[in-house]
Amino acid sequence: MIKLNFLKINGVEIKSNFKFQLFWIIALFFFIFRVFISTQNSIVSEIINETLLTFTFLSLFFYLLDLIHSKPIDPLALVINVGILNAIMFFLLTFSKAIFGLWYNQAEAQISNPGILYNLISFIYSFEILSSLAIILLAFKELYFYRQKKNVSTYFNTMIVFFFLASFSGTLKNIPDLSYIKDTFFIISILLIFINSIRISWIAFLVKKEKISLLILSVIISILFVVNLANGSSSSNHSQVMLEFSPALSHFFKVMMTYGAIYFSILFFTTLFHLPTAEAFDRKAQEVNFLQYFSKLIMESVDFKELADTVTEIAIKVCNANAAWIAWKEGNEFKSLANKNIGYYDANNLTKFVFDNNLGKISDDSFIINLKKYFTRLELSEELFFLTAAPLKAHNEIKGYLFAAKKNDISFDDEDKNAIDTFSDYASVAIENSILLEESIEKERLEKELDVAREIQRKILPAENPKFDKINISSVFIPAFEVGGDYYDFFKISENKLGFIIADVSGKGISAAFIMAEIKGIFESLAKTIERPKEILIKANEILERTLDRKNFVSAAYGLIDIKKEKLFISRAGHCPIVLIRDNIIENLKPSGIGLGLNFGQQFINSLEEVEINLKDEDTIVLYTDGITEAKNKNLEDFGEKQFEKILIENCSLNADEISNKVIKEVTLFSQNNSQHDDITLVILKWKQKKLINVNLGEVPSLDGMELDNG
Repeated sequence: MIKLNFLKINGVEIKSNFKFQLFWIIALFFFIFRVFISTQNSIVSEIINETLLTFTFLSLFFYLLDLIHSKPIDPLALVINVGILNAIMFFLLTFSKAIFGLWYNQAEAQISNPGILYNLISFIYSFEILSSLAIILLAFKELYFYRQKKNVSTYFNTMIVFFFLASFSGTLKNIPDLSYIKDTFFIISILLIFINSIRISWIAFLVKKEKISLLILSVIISILFVVNLANGSSSSNHSQVMLEFSPALSHFFKVMMTYGAIYFSILFFTTLFHLPTAEAFDRKAQEVNFLQYFSKLIMESVDFKELADTVTEIAIKVCNANAAWIAWKEGNEFKSLANKNIGYYDANNLTKFVFDNNLGKISDDSFIINLKKYFTRLELSEELFFLTAAPLKAHNEIKGYLFAAKKNDISFDDEDKNAIDTFSDYASVAIENSILLEESIEKERLEKELDVAREIQRKILPAENPKFDKINISSVFIPAFEVGGDYYDFFKISENKLGFIIADVSGKGISAAFIMAEIKGIFESLAKTIERPKEILIKANEILERTLDRKNFVSAAYGLIDIKKEKLFISRAGHCPIVLIRDNIIENLKPSGIGLGLNFGQQFINSLEEVEINLKDEDTIVLYTDGITEAKNKNLEDFGEKQFEKILIENCSLNADEISNKVIKEVTLFSQNNSQHDDITLVILKWKQKKLINVNLGEVPSLDGMELDNG
């Protein structure tokens, strides 16, 4: 498309340049012929002269036609140009005697061939007249077709043909018997001028100020045309020079001067008749312009405050008011904003007065109030007489009212009311779009924040599971929202010791994610200095006292595997049970302990219990959050611990990754018709020691006392 437009533009330029070059080539031939070759009283010379003149005129006309079409048409500018050209011709005609008398008489005694000088001066003079007439004819053509709704080219083209016929019939001046032909063509031309001059459609589209200017210009220009026509009479020096140079051009000059005098006389009266309705047209045109402007605003991104200011500013012009403001609904009250030409105090008082007294019977329709009837008007800092208001809607609900007031004793009429009704409809759409845009921007901002939080959380969670010869590890994390409050991690304390944690922050979303990030930092620091799970949880609880508020707590389970000793040490702070699968039997390990952040004193320390377990071949340790067991189906039934344990038992012979895949698949299928409402975290550690390991229950004194659920 860009390439085509480029070619099109270049094509127009090439065509225009060609016409320009053609004009100067023909003009040069005409100049040489007229100054150096032309022979008086020769029919052949006269034919060549008129032919070259005609081609020069037409090439100039069509070149100028391309030039003027490259820019938007301004009728007043065309009228002014016609006036300037007429003033130039008035100057030429007035001083034509001096031009051809003074210059020639002084040079005659000094130049051996004064005829060439005369030819040169007459050519320059006549060429100036020819160029002016070409531009004036072009201006008349553009004014004739401007704003025309019908195809009227036939009328104009016919008139131009008769212009040329009337002009060329002037060459028959030496044949008296044929003089009637010239008169006939001239009379027909006059009739066509009258017919075409009344086809002035563009005046209706001018504003009042432009019509007044046009009225003055039409008087001046019509006088110039009449004066130039009179100065170009047969007895004038101008007429003698023009007839000698070209009879056709001389007669064409008279035809064009007659055309101008008639056209601008009719233009004067037409403009005069349009003047009384100019104000009404201006108002309608202004309303259309404002509505078009608002149509653009509807599609653009506009700040609500900026839009409100624009609405009140335009409302004043739309309904001929002196002041305007918007009463915007905030809760159960209306607050004034975007005040124009009225104080905040006055706008608020009037708004409150209208709504308290239900004067307009507030509804979906606009209303007009005569303030002269009410004492409230006297309490204002400025005297206001009439008030009108129209509703502003967003999401099919009235969000406010557009008020306009008059400071003079002329009421709003039905036209004002209709105007503000229409304007308020457009303003409502623009305001609704502005609100939606602000909501969209806010949503986009939150989404960007969530993207940042999601990226932070992704970096907080382990990028990969640690590798140990005797431990097979799998981990899965699925947040319910963009970010979650679940947390798991692994800490490689030494070559033979692995620490691990799973935690669940109360709540969801960004706040939970930030707490989770803090939890990571705490446990990552403590795991480097403290080994025992119970001591780590106690220390973590002490640190969290400075950051957790009363609304938040964290459930957690921290464990340590000593690979060399083949032991598991684990403590639980209010978290889900730790599942131990041994010999196809499930044991739910529930060491006592309350959640982090529920108590920061001795009660928390006393509640904690640490369990020690000797690991056996194929032991599977499963840590999870309640997002798995509390996943719901379409009937809002929980997935449940029994179904979870059943899947674990059925697949306990598989490796850790395969077991976690089975669990997640079943949970997903179960809750596919219901949205996920909680984060899902699953950590599975499978002990792969090949030789038999004896569990010394005597070394685990707390195992008998703790809760133990058998699958």
